[in-house]
Amino acid sequence: MKVAFCLYKYFPFGGLQRDFMRIAQTVAARGHQVRIYTQSWEGECPDNFELIRVPVKSRTNHGRNAEYYAWVQHHLRDHPGRSGCWIQ
Repeated sequence: MKVAFCLYKYFPFGGLQRDFMRIAQTVAARGHQVRIYTQSWEGECPDNFELIRVPVKSRTNHGRNAEYYAWVQHHLRDHPGRSGCWIQ
């Protein structure tokens, strides 16, 4: 199965980010493909993850998040998996 995670920003010292990483690594260890959509990524990314940095240009948080959401929705429509689980 392909599993996509949507995370605005990843930095290795955040609580949400550490929880996300544990979950994503567990999913990958069980043989599933992991795709991550994020606006920014700090630190190492495991080789078995597909990391997609979403290009956003707005200067406001609201604008960046709206661009991010629209871009991810468009990408998921254009690149569907045969079966999958999309987690936001």
